[in-house]
Amino acid sequence: MSKESIASSDENVSRLSACWSGFTDKLVDFRKFIWDPQTKTVLGRGGKSWGQILIFYAVYYAFLAGLFAAALSIVLGILDPYVPRFQTRLQAPGLTIQPRLPSREALTSDIRFTASDPDSYAQYTTQLTEFLKQYEKQSDTDFFQPNCTNGKVQIYQGFAEGDIARSCPFKTADLGPCGSGEFGYDEGKPCIYVKVNRIINWYPVGFTDITAATGQSQAQASAVSRAPPLRDVLSVNGGSYDPYKMYISCYGWSDEDRINLNGESNLVSINTKYYPADNGIPFMYYPYYGNLRQPEFVTPVVAVQFTNVTRGQEIKVTCKAYARNIEDDERMSIGYYSFPLKID
Repeated sequence: MSKESIASSDENVSRLSACWSGFTDKLVDFRKFIWDPQTKTVLGRGGKSWGQILIFYAVYYAFLAGLFAAALSIVLGILDPYVPRFQTRLQAPGLTIQPRLPSREALTSDIRFTASDPDSYAQYTTQLTEFLKQYEKQSDTDFFQPNCTNGKVQIYQGFAEGDIARSCPFKTADLGPCGSGEFGYDEGKPCIYVKVNRIINWYPVGFTDITAATGQSQAQASAVSRAPPLRDVLSVNGGSYDPYKMYISCYGWSDEDRINLNGESNLVSINTKYYPADNGIPFMYYPYYGNLRQPEFVTPVVAVQFTNVTRGQEIKVTCKAYARNIEDDERMSIGYYSFPLKID
């Protein structure tokens, strides 16, 4: 072996020895930092220092916990458990329909089925059956009004802590053929339920002048609305206007949709059936006072049955509620609800 090779090897050994020596020195220093037997310190602190810092942080975190508890207590103390503090986006109710499948099953409100295939509409009839179960529980008379014959709003005054507001029971017998069975889906004559979403302390206001119920807001006065005027809706059903009822109407969005929905281009048609027959929701069910005040409240609905639907055509159906304090904005779908319907 040459002298150069021996010198290089000795140099490498020297470097490794120096590295190992440095590593062991650092390991000794780290162990000394963890516990120094000479100064009797742990992590660089003696017993007195550790006691002082532990007492400081105990007091500090106890103060933070107390501050959080006090803030939470103040917030809960000023909140009303019966009414949300802020309802800025809920001044007027929206509409919705059943069957509307849960989001975990479908992300759309489409109603599509084949009349001759029970499996294709089973999800809709099952949803309607489940929806009606809440109305079957209306058995405790202590929670319901003894007199619900007039149509006026039942307003309670001066609630005391724990007071319960009685509700008027909704009778599913008024839903006619849309109240049980296959809900018309087996015949290609599907039923839907139209309901107004709940808003605490809200109640509908009737029209003093029925000619104002045109299906468009004042801001839309210069525009042509697709919604039928309420007087036309009432005339087809042969009913007179009751100022203590909120009315529902469903119709095709376009001329083609109306022809496919009812076999005619009219906005209102005798081929669309409503249950109750006057397609109205009496004001006696309102206002809604919240789940704590009205634990047995059930939302009143109007059942709508389409009896002359053209097969194989996708139809855009729109439903509207008529009340003086329900906003109308067809473009923003306020006061309206639309969904596609197709029967194969």
